[in-house]
Amino acid sequence: DGRPAVVIGAVRAATAFNHVQGMNPEHFLADCGIVCCADVLDQFGVYRTEAELVGHAAACGELHITMGQPDQSGWTYPAEQAQILCDYGVPAHAEEGRSADWLAGAVQRGHGVIIGINAGVLWSDPRYLGTGQANHAVTVTGIARDLYDGALLGFFINDSATGKAAQFVSWHLMTTSFARTGGYCVITDYSRAAVS
Repeated sequence: DGRPAVVIGAVRAATAFNHVQGMNPEHFLADCGIVCCADVLDQFGVYRTEAELVGHAAACGELHITMGQPDQSGWTYPAEQAQILCDYGVPAHAEEGRSADWLAGAVQRGHGVIIGINAGVLWSDPRYLGTGQANHAVTVTGIARDLYDGALLGFFINDSATGKAAQFVSWHLMTTSFARTGGYCVITDYSRAAVS
């Protein structure tokens, strides 16, 4: 909205970690959570491709497959996303019922963060509203605060469904698409500052 802001987080650097989901030999197209895991692992210096993580998660029973429907296969629950991160040496855990303000604190402290959001609300597209609950995963890479009073203005996300990286999402939209749809998220136990 034109207000001077301070951006906190490695937003520009994290743009390199995002791509459109579906780059795996099985052609699973619903693996947004897997791409988010690859994004967070990359942030911690653990470089794995989407294809590698799909293979690993399938072998370990950490993703869901609908036989004959690759477009609806590859999705994961937050607890499974956390386990995938743990499998690769980045301890993490799932949370629920979290607010946008709580989320901003975790991002500001340097934790890797994956959130569950309602895609229809995020994209302003009623075709993806579903039941109104979280139905898509994105990676949060930074926040913006007002330069003068520190008020939280919004968040930056990588969205593998659209391929958009460093996309700004206002506090209000994040509250509506994330906090009011269950506040589901995966948070790394350590911050990037603590492991660098």
